[in-house]
Amino acid sequence: MINCTQLGDSFTPQYKTAKQKRAVLDEWCDFLRSEQEAFDELNFCTKMPQELFDATCYQRNLKSLHIKWGSYESLDALANLSSLKSLFVGSGASAKSIAPIATLAGLESLAVENFQKISDYSALSNLQNLKSLEISGDGLSPKFIHIKSLEFLRQMPGLTSLVILVARIKSKDYSPILSLKSLTHLSLPPQHALFGLFDELSALPNLKTGLLKERAEIYKKR
Repeated sequence: MINCTQLGDSFTPQYKTAKQKRAVLDEWCDFLRSEQEAFDELNFCTKMPQELFDATCYQRNLKSLHIKWGSYESLDALANLSSLKSLFVGSGASAKSIAPIATLAGLESLAVENFQKISDYSALSNLQNLKSLEISGDGLSPKFIHIKSLEFLRQMPGLTSLVILVARIKSKDYSPILSLKSLTHLSLPPQHALFGLFDELSALPNLKTGLLKERAEIYKKR
């Protein structure tokens, strides 16, 4: 776990000036760029600026990357992480494109959160090794994201876990999920467009967990 931003709080009172705080960030960025085989797993729990994001993507052995939140607009550097298996990109409200994520052919688990500038997720269908997919908005605000269509899911039959929450589906069509016969976990937003499909979705042959199984009452017409 690396926490090299938002310094100077009660946990890191030794960093008092902007210069001191900046020095810590710069040192970490330099290290990540120069020691490119230092980590195979990284977890960032404080705000990630663009320069730290880009430096992190020099870690060519990374198999797991978890970013709680940040101010990154470009995800381009992710294309360097060809060994990545698990990726969580939290609170990416400034992110402009998911195309770099779609190049990570080895990904098995992907979660993207609060991508306010993105509505077309069809590029994710390139991720044929993906088993777990989560696309969600900001549940605390709450701040919804908008997804153009779920049609791309028809091309992802290997998914075993799907979570779509704090999201509005522009097409209002949830039927592509019915093609995901391998799903064992499914959580979806309780929206009227979904209610008519609830019985079919909850009857998917391998489904065991998720809101459709554990909170069925929220999908009943009110």
